[in-house]
Amino acid sequence: MPTAAGVRSLKVNGVSYVTADTATYNLGGKQRETIAGGGRGSVGHTEKARTAFIEVKAHLDEGQKSEDVINAKFAETQLECVDRTIVMDSGTQVGSGDIDASDNSVTLRFEGNSAREVS
Repeated sequence: MPTAAGVRSLKVNGVSYVTADTATYNLGGKQRETIAGGGRGSVGHTEKARTAFIEVKAHLDEGQKSEDVINAKFAETQLECVDRTIVMDSGTQVGSGDIDASDNSVTLRFEGNSAREVS
């Protein structure tokens, strides 16, 4: 699970949100696990799917409502960083969307089938 530094913004369906400087993400795909062979080492492996996600703290500007981003489903989601952009074509915000009124922010986690890095 990479941590991205130099995060500039999060875009959800074209609406841009100012973010914290760091975020975590996973592009999805498959994860392999070794099957041990009773003293003979590995006898193979199994595969299971990994969920793609983008997790970041977003600050709400004047006029932006927390409900709009907390309730986002099947949204085009982009995490824009200094050196790359993480794109999820159909992300759904999951979890509680914890709101911090002291700095007008919300912690978001978007999950989807897959994501990709573009430069």
